[in-house]
Amino acid sequence: MQRDVCLGPKCIYGPNGSSLFRCGKKALKPTVRGNKIVFWCTWLNDECIGARCQYAFCDARAMTPEGFCTYKPAAGEESRDIMTEVKKMEREVEKIRGHLKKRGLGDYL
Repeated sequence: MQRDVCLGPKCIYGPNGSSLFRCGKKALKPTVRGNKIVFWCTWLNDECIGARCQYAFCDARAMTPEGFCTYKPAAGEESRDIMTEVKKMEREVEKIRGHLKKRGLGDYL
């Protein structure tokens, strides 16, 4: 099992490099301080403390109570591009449209 410390709002394991880290209070707001990005908790009006916060959770359910990340991307899993996903869905829709048209139900999609 992978035992890396959870990076909190700077987590990079989500789809397309987005964060899996979430705030239960929905109070996380990225702000710019100087030349770096700081994640600000609007509920406490202070900088986010990440996995140590009682309202922090992981979308992948991979954060332990001690604040360690156990998420391990599958071998061969890579960040998916949104445009390739859209093209794949469009091909599926066209296939379904063709099946419906053969049955005389082309107006249903």
